[in-house]
Amino acid sequence: MSNLPDSKNSPEISESSQDTANNESKRKLRRAPLGPDSLLWKWGSDNRLQLLRGYTGILQNMHPAIGQSLLDHSKFFDEPFARLQRSTPQIIQSIYDDGDLAERIRDYHVTIKGTLQSGERYHSLNPETYWWAHATFVYRVIYTQDLFGTPFTKAERDQLVREGVTWWDKYGMSERPVIDNYDDLVAYMDDMVENVLERNETVDFALRTARVEPVKAPDGVPPRLWKIIWKPIMRSTIWLTIGTLPEKYRRILDLEWTSRDQKRFDRIAKAIRKVFTLLPEDKRFMEPGRSLMIKNGMIEGKYKEPKTIQAYQPKNEAAEASDTAKPNAEGDSNDAVAARRAAGCPF
Repeated sequence: MSNLPDSKNSPEISESSQDTANNESKRKLRRAPLGPDSLLWKWGSDNRLQLLRGYTGILQNMHPAIGQSLLDHSKFFDEPFARLQRSTPQIIQSIYDDGDLAERIRDYHVTIKGTLQSGERYHSLNPETYWWAHATFVYRVIYTQDLFGTPFTKAERDQLVREGVTWWDKYGMSERPVIDNYDDLVAYMDDMVENVLERNETVDFALRTARVEPVKAPDGVPPRLWKIIWKPIMRSTIWLTIGTLPEKYRRILDLEWTSRDQKRFDRIAKAIRKVFTLLPEDKRFMEPGRSLMIKNGMIEGKYKEPKTIQAYQPKNEAAEASDTAKPNAEGDSNDAVAARRAAGCPF
C-alpha cells in the first residue's frame, strides 16, 4: 500500500492531466447517470439501510489501513455511535449533491496516515483504500434488498454499480481501482476477504468489547436512560450485525452463528419486508433522498427542503490560530481532527 503526499493536488486525487494524455490507452469505465431516474437516488435513501450500518462499518474496519486509522486518528472508541451519526447522512447526501460535498469529505482525509502493525505505511487517500470504503456503500444498497426487500435483477445490479462509478467521480479520486459491473464487484469483495481483510483491534472493540463495556450514548439519549438500556441495545445491535455478515466474514472474525440464530434472523427479515410495504411511501426513505424524491415526483408526500451541509468553520478564529492549531499526539492539528468530526469523516 503506497503512501501519498499530503496535498489536495496529489496526482492520486486528481489525474485530469494524465487522463487527457493517456485517453487512448486508458480503460473505458462504464457509468450510469445519477438523478431522479437512477436507482441510487431512490434506494440509496431506503430506511432499511440503517439495519446494515454495523455490517458496512465492520467490512470497512476489517481493512488494515482503515482499522489502524481509527486507532490512530479517530474518536471511534470514545463515541462509536457519534461516528455513524456524523458520517452516514453526509455520505448519503453526496449521492444527491451537485456541489463540492464529496470533495470536502475527501479532503478531510488528507492528514490521515500512519504505520500499520506490519510496519507498512498507510494513507487514507490511497485510492485502493478509499475505493474499498466506497464499494461497501455501493454494495450495501444491493445487499439491503437481498436481506430485507425485493432483490434487484442482474441488470439493476450492474446499473447500481455503474451509478456508483458516477458517485465515485464526485470525489475526484483516481480511477485505478474502480469496478463498473456487479460480477467484478462480487469477485473483488471475495478477493478482499481472502487476501486483505483481517480481524483487528477495531473490529474486536465493535463486536466484543462494546457488548460488555459501556460506550458513550448516541446523541440525544439522556445518560441516565442510556445507563439502563445500553446493554440490551448493544447486544441486539451486535447480534443483528453478525447476522448480516456472510459466513466467510464470520470465520475470519471467529464469530459464532448457530442455525437457531439464522432461523430467528430469517423471521425478523421476513417481518421487516412485510412491515415496510405497509408504510406510507414517504416514510420508507431517509433525508435528503426523501425530500428530493418528493420534489421530483418520484414518490408522494409533503415536500420539505432538506438541510444543506456546510463546510466546517471554526467558531473561534482566535482559538483556531492558537489552541486548535497545535498538533496532537498523532501529528494532526486539533482543528483538523475537529474538522473531520464535524464533516462526518468515514474513517
